[in-house]
Amino acid sequence: MDYPVLNKTPDVAQAMVPHSLDGSGNAVPQSLGNPPPVLYFPKPINAVAAAMSRPANTTPYAVGDAVSNNATAASVTPISFAAADLSDAPVLLTHLEILSTDTGPAAAGATFEAWLFNADPTANAGVGGGDNAAFSQKQAGFVGRLSGSFIAASDGSIAMLTPVDGSFVGTRPVAGGTTIYALLKTLTAFTPSANGTTFTCTLRGVQGRA
Repeated sequence: MDYPVLNKTPDVAQAMVPHSLDGSGNAVPQSLGNPPPVLYFPKPINAVAAAMSRPANTTPYAVGDAVSNNATAASVTPISFAAADLSDAPVLLTHLEILSTDTGPAAAGATFEAWLFNADPTANAGVGGGDNAAFSQKQAGFVGRLSGSFIAASDGSIAMLTPVDGSFVGTRPVAGGTTIYALLKTLTAFTPSANGTTFTCTLRGVQGRA
């Protein structure tokens, strides 16, 4: 059997490598760094934030209260996630898991809402209420909300929050970076089971190309 391509010069054989067009319309050889579209799959997001510790009290939370790390609004630190591995990469966010050492939320069947931001929500006095105060927040950087109810574990409470408006939150991280921020709000009342309980959040979804 005749294989004519094997008798060609290297330059001609090299031309048989699949190419794709770049943004300027130039033909670029396909490779691991430049895969054809059919070989590209969105990258899963499974971003775990540092545990957030509540203030050392067991004061009951009312409906619509903030759950955060400080009772003073100006001292609140938002939950932050490294939601992408490329700066400015588009993301579709679908779930927010909360694992808490506090048995109180599950005992009350509490429902939480998470507000997501692609700019620091504490900037420019954005937070209007600290922990256990009425949730009050400026709109800068807001990209969407997720909500869900807690169930019991033997060592605390678990919640899986999903988007309130639609099936995902589509956005980009903070400009020039990879961070998505979150703040927590109660939709139902609960009483904490101990002082300084922690809430560890994991953001899930898929990441596209920048």
